[in-house]
Amino acid sequence: MSDFNPVSMFFILYESTGVWLWLLLGLAAVLLAGIFLTMRNLLRAGASLRRPVLMAVIVGVAVAVLATWAVPVWTLAGPGALSAGIDYLFAFLFALVPGAIVGAIAFILLPRFCSACRTAV
Repeated sequence: MSDFNPVSMFFILYESTGVWLWLLLGLAAVLLAGIFLTMRNLLRAGASLRRPVLMAVIVGVAVAVLATWAVPVWTLAGPGALSAGIDYLFAFLFALVPGAIVGAIAFILLPRFCSACRTAV
């Protein structure tokens, strides 16, 4: 474990995911930029961040709960792989990835289409 550093972690991730690593890193950069720009626009307009953040968290958790049932399929396990509580816990933790992606997209898009999300405090 003394050799466990960011470079080692990068190569472990690259071995595990291959080209998907670059796609996911690009998606993370785009979503992070979108979050910062949305926050900046809301704060400049004098709007509260509370409602968009709350709505994004609700949407993200809902997607994660629904995606929990898809985790065995996308990890190439059998559909009956969820049998114990720990299986459901780790499936939910895996499902937080698409939940976070959808939550970030919801945070970016909701203030554009929801007038209640743009109101001042």
